[in-house]
Amino acid sequence: MSTVTPDRILKELADLWVTTAKPPEGESHEAQAGGVLRACSMTLIAFVDDEENSMDLGETIAMLMRGHPSRAIVVRIREGEDVLESRVFQQCWMPFGQRRQICCEQVEITTSADHLCDIPSIVTPLAVPDLPVMVWLRSKRVCERGEYGGILPLGGKLIADSSHMVEMAISTLMAFLNAGHTVGDLAWTRLTDLRQLIAQLMDTKKPASVLIRYSGEQPRPEPRYLEAWLTQALPETRVSLERDGNSGNAIVMVRVDEDLEIDLHHGGADYRSGSMKQTAKFKADTDFDLLDEELGITVHDRIFEKALRAVAE
Repeated sequence: MSTVTPDRILKELADLWVTTAKPPEGESHEAQAGGVLRACSMTLIAFVDDEENSMDLGETIAMLMRGHPSRAIVVRIREGEDVLESRVFQQCWMPFGQRRQICCEQVEITTSADHLCDIPSIVTPLAVPDLPVMVWLRSKRVCERGEYGGILPLGGKLIADSSHMVEMAISTLMAFLNAGHTVGDLAWTRLTDLRQLIAQLMDTKKPASVLIRYSGEQPRPEPRYLEAWLTQALPETRVSLERDGNSGNAIVMVRVDEDLEIDLHHGGADYRSGSMKQTAKFKADTDFDLLDEELGITVHDRIFEKALRAVAE
């Protein structure tokens, strides 16, 4: 096992840029078209389990870099013992109509669970100074071991997906929130379009009841978040959850009194208000779309935090 240190990784990154800046063999600097622009607006640290699809993850990070150029540090947690290795590379693209490439740095660290305690001391010096640090926690192994205390200082914001890890993610988010950090949950982000539609249709109404119908044996985080949000926004309204009976883990329908009904389907919703029937289209809920929204929020979202506390309780 080779030694992995922040100094060695930083040197490899520096060497990478020197190599990138060199023109192709036989071509002068003057002849090199456009050149390369080094871009970085944040440090993005992702904790994932090694069996996660590396191609899908790579595509997600590459797409995120176009809107949120960053030094991406991917920490892969592998089964077994005594594994700790790293590599560095670049994500580059050429914007349409331009002749200059834009490039961002990416560090990939693969570690076994017994070396998780070494990760904070390796990763902390790799964060780009004076820029936001975001932590995307997607690893079940980190949460299962309860060893996330060491990554608390790594980022100003922690992003998890409680639909992916359910109670483990909720407790982890609460630990970060109670420590004063900014947090985000992709399960809450999935509700953005639905919450906006409900707020638009209800306007200033104060309904007597709201029914949220969900599929699956137990309500997942999305219906629980929606229930908490509505309960806080409408304290005099009776908000209830009802099981649909079908398989799956999605919100199926939202009924406000008897004059507004929203039926959800993949990609949008059909809604009826009085005699009016309309269809609303929602944005995609891929990791890229959800993270793209969350990475743009660097301050505390008090409405979400109140809903998170209600769900955790």
